[in-house]
Amino acid sequence: MNAKRRGYEELPDEELPPEVDAKVRALVDQAEREIEETRVNFRWGKLQVDTVKRAAALAGVPYQTYMKQIVFRQAVADLRAAEGVVKAS
Repeated sequence: MNAKRRGYEELPDEELPPEVDAKVRALVDQAEREIEETRVNFRWGKLQVDTVKRAAALAGVPYQTYMKQIVFRQAVADLRAAEGVVKAS
């Protein structure tokens, strides 16, 4: 594996307009969170992916974002339901 050597020049800090500064900070925060994320891959048939893409379009979000939201929401609901069963026993 050939590692590329790159030279980077450190630039001086600049004053940014408040709205740009807020955007930059949000992007940096997002990048730092993504570093800590785990990648999940799985295979689906074309029909399933097309169905999810259609639903995501109706929700107005990219399909991968839609899938993350729905899976997380369902996992939380399942955990709450399981806790309710345990408490009821």
